[in-house]
Amino acid sequence: MVEVFAIKLVDEENYIKSRKELLSILPESLILKIQRFKRVDDEQRSLLGEVLSRIIISEKTGIKINNLSILKSENGKPKLQNCPDFHFNISHSGQWVVLGIANAQVGIDVEKIKKPVYRIAERYFSEEELITLNQLSEPAKQAYFFDLWTLKESYLKMLGKGLTKSLGSFTITGSNGVFSLINDKFLKDIVFLKQYNLDPLYKLSICSEDKTFSSSVQQLEIEQLLNSD
Repeated sequence: MVEVFAIKLVDEENYIKSRKELLSILPESLILKIQRFKRVDDEQRSLLGEVLSRIIISEKTGIKINNLSILKSENGKPKLQNCPDFHFNISHSGQWVVLGIANAQVGIDVEKIKKPVYRIAERYFSEEELITLNQLSEPAKQAYFFDLWTLKESYLKMLGKGLTKSLGSFTITGSNGVFSLINDKFLKDIVFLKQYNLDPLYKLSICSEDKTFSSSVQQLEIEQLLNSD
């Protein structure tokens, strides 16, 4: 089953109170990387993503956090070493950090909804997607733009190709939360797409080779991360 977890950023004062304990969960190499962020929100997003993923992975696999070995591909896709049947992916935007886990390949993307730059769609969306998008009026057009963007990103993240694969080389079709992927000549197997209602100001999409998705997002708070065994 594909499961989704989310945690919301806290205000700077409460973050600073928890920062030292959160950092202590991570290996030294990651602590140094996270401490290089100049903006507090950027640091918090990165730190919460790393801590959330390690705690959930430890709970699901039974491997102690200190013994987890997480590698990254050249395109940044994370992988749990020596656990080929366990897959996970992280995304963050604005006030949210999300994690998707599965026993099959998985990619997840969350984006804060804002005023779209539609010329980006002209460059990165397929012809079929553009036709559908341009038939809509605001605010439906704005919402559909971010539907497509997050769904396409989740697929690329599942593949682990990043932007080395063109967003316009495949097509997402559908509406009202029901979407599918078509027209990708490199697609070898069927993949499944799902969206979750995390926050009315955000779009959250996930893609996996597993068709069984949890019914809702499991939301956690920093206190739960700190109190986990």
